[in-house]
Amino acid sequence: MHIHPLDLTNPDIAEELWALQHAAYRREADLIGVPDLPPLKDTVLTLQHCGETFYGCWTEDGELAGAISIEDEPDGVTVICRMMVQPDYFRKGIGSALVAHVLAEVPGGSEVSVTAETRNEPAVRLYERQGFQPEEIFKPAPGITMVRYVRKA
Repeated sequence: MHIHPLDLTNPDIAEELWALQHAAYRREADLIGVPDLPPLKDTVLTLQHCGETFYGCWTEDGELAGAISIEDEPDGVTVICRMMVQPDYFRKGIGSALVAHVLAEVPGGSEVSVTAETRNEPAVRLYERQGFQPEEIFKPAPGITMVRYVRKA
């Protein structure tokens, strides 16, 4: 597996990312029982213009198996905005590798933040294994309960 920045100005890469996002978030939607998760409303164009920095995890065969995106806030906090793994590659260490890659890219001592829906147990376990600590629980919409995790890089 190789992790590299994704160039979303390349239409083929943007399409591949869109397909990955929809496969991964459809699985999450089924897992938590919320069929209309916001990432499922994205289009290739909205992904290309979201302002996030994306990294992709590629298989030896050139398949995009996972991706993560980050955004730097003005206060210096790096936010993990999206984390997605192709369902065929679940439980193969791709999510852990993507999070570890981001943590290695962020300057030491900086804060990294991520949110997860509380019923998404695989994501919750992943972030807790990576040393993230729960800081806040909030309900952004009816039927959705999120936990915000933080960690120093």
